[in-house]
Amino acid sequence: MNRQSALLHGVFIAAIGLWLAVNASAQLQFTSISNTPEGTIQLKWASISKETYEIDEADTLETNAQGSLTWNELYKEYPSQGSSTFWLDTGNYISVPPILNPKYTTNRFYRVVDLGPDTTSDEPTVSITSPASGSTVSGSLTITVAASTDQTSLSTLLYVDGQEMPVSAGGSNYVINTCEWLNGQHILFATARCTSAPEGGDNSPAVLVGHAVSAFVPVTFNNLVTGITFSQPFFDPTLGQTQLVTAVFASNSDWTLTIINAASNTVRTATGSGTTMAFNWDGTGTGEISLPAGVYNYLISAYTNGLGSGGSGTNGGGNGEPPPPGGDEVSPGSPASVSGTGMETVQLPPAPVPFFYGRNADGTEITTMEVPVPDNTIDESALLAGGIHPDGAPSAPSSQSAPAAPVRPPTAPVRGTVGTFGVAYQSYIENGAAGYTLGDPLNCEIGGVIKIEGFPTDENNNFPPLPSYGPQARNFIAAMKQGGWNASFVTADNQVRSTTITGSASPFNQVNLGLLMLHGVYGATADYCYNGCKQMYFPLGNLYGSASWINMGDMNFGGTPTNGLEWMAIEACFSLYQPNWTSMQSANIKPYNSNLHLLLGVNTTSFTDRNREALWAQYMQFGKTPGSPMTIQAAWYQAARDGFQLSKFSYDGTISYAVAGDANCSGDYLLTNSPPTGTQFYFSQQIYP
Repeated sequence: MNRQSALLHGVFIAAIGLWLAVNASAQLQFTSISNTPEGTIQLKWASISKETYEIDEADTLETNAQGSLTWNELYKEYPSQGSSTFWLDTGNYISVPPILNPKYTTNRFYRVVDLGPDTTSDEPTVSITSPASGSTVSGSLTITVAASTDQTSLSTLLYVDGQEMPVSAGGSNYVINTCEWLNGQHILFATARCTSAPEGGDNSPAVLVGHAVSAFVPVTFNNLVTGITFSQPFFDPTLGQTQLVTAVFASNSDWTLTIINAASNTVRTATGSGTTMAFNWDGTGTGEISLPAGVYNYLISAYTNGLGSGGSGTNGGGNGEPPPPGGDEVSPGSPASVSGTGMETVQLPPAPVPFFYGRNADGTEITTMEVPVPDNTIDESALLAGGIHPDGAPSAPSSQSAPAAPVRPPTAPVRGTVGTFGVAYQSYIENGAAGYTLGDPLNCEIGGVIKIEGFPTDENNNFPPLPSYGPQARNFIAAMKQGGWNASFVTADNQVRSTTITGSASPFNQVNLGLLMLHGVYGATADYCYNGCKQMYFPLGNLYGSASWINMGDMNFGGTPTNGLEWMAIEACFSLYQPNWTSMQSANIKPYNSNLHLLLGVNTTSFTDRNREALWAQYMQFGKTPGSPMTIQAAWYQAARDGFQLSKFSYDGTISYAVAGDANCSGDYLLTNSPPTGTQFYFSQQIYP
């Protein structure tokens, strides 16, 4: 099923508070929408086995000039769980601007699109081997995922109640802090994704994709400290923002909140008592001293005091205020459901152009739908959301020191902005499975072209789709934000123009670190438009089925020393192909200026990996061993090596990554680096096998 036909049979949900609108299509139908005890929204629909879905949202029913709603992507490639699928909306904080958790919004309208069936002949297998189904757990929990496939690559993800957890650094063991959820039953499940061939090589065969979902594993979270939440994913005190840290205690307790910096030093404490905690941190240390921007963790310890379960907690002198408004207030154990018993007819908003909802039996276009009338019953989807404490569950402990929070997305332990970054990528998906075919670049010789390496003729430069670049970019953004870096721009697919990449006015030159992901090739003959050197070329696709070349010689990366571009990564085949890089240097064709510290790229062909750039971000900021950040260069090589290993990647050739730049900057860390002095270096390292 292609995207268009999927959208014709798609489902549009409008949620205002707890109002539900369901398309009457027999192919894809929603069965419930539930407000969880945490104020988030859980969707459940009748699904088709071995298919995947995209979930989009809109905050208003207003239409644009073309008469269609503007949709924002919440999640993509969510695999079917069989005949019924559920998913939890906690927002999308890696979007630019972020999509807020629905509990902080007044309206939320949903669209779910069927992206079609899997294409592999053999699906992967996946299971959760620990903890056991029905377990009672507390504190820090390690969840072990086992997966296998006979295909070329394999990756896994973990979900709690339908919310994706951070990527596992080891590939199989995921660690969560159960204190960040309310006590009660929660549903764990894992997914696996396999591909039939490496994705990314030019002229490569069509890549077939398969998915699997593990059995649901219900476990009971049982803590004294529960429901740790934060009012902001990130906050900047210089803008007057504060971070409201809240928690709920299973019994009336004396509690202590300790805020620590990245070096594990205590910078602020607060104390109080009650069944809840609310501390509104203004970003200062003890004695109201100023603190630098960076990563701060929150440790909460509590001891029951025997004062009963009534009353609310004190804020310990921390400028406490009530939690921000938004969402219906629902007590734990009493989730509201909007599965209705009656039906009413509502008018549909305009469908996105050029799609439509379908046609009635008489051939007229569908403009209305039947929707259930809300009631207050509790259905199974509400139970999946957690917060339901089963009868006979053991009592919570009388004292507890909760693991450092937050681990659970979409919150992050960040105060202020450490630095800025930008991302641009092309996934070449607009032209379908065919990708783009592009003739060789024009040369400045009359009627001449530059011969592209690896292609049999000058009219057979085929560039297949790279759909993994989307999640690869999102994982990188999430990992960078965990360290306090702010995404200044994220530009994708047809939004990527030559002006995005080339010239001194490139938006990349306005951020500290840049990541560009697309196809790349190198020229096998001299380019007389660029002093006769051999150089690298990058294709750009567009909506009209054609493509154009970007010449590396037109790039001019590097920004002002105070807040401009220092490090630029180009994730593309041959983006730093050594013979041609040397040729460019000899001809004085430089894709950088004197402000750039490092240019990171690939010396050979390469392939996509959804975790690679996330690992790069993690290693640069925190290290492979937490607390030991790597240099930007070392992290580039290590992340590529580990990414291929974790995804069970299989390839017959050799893959090498490379770094070029100013020799004085070769040992740069993100937070400690040296200014360029004008002496250039180039280094390549084999990362596979």
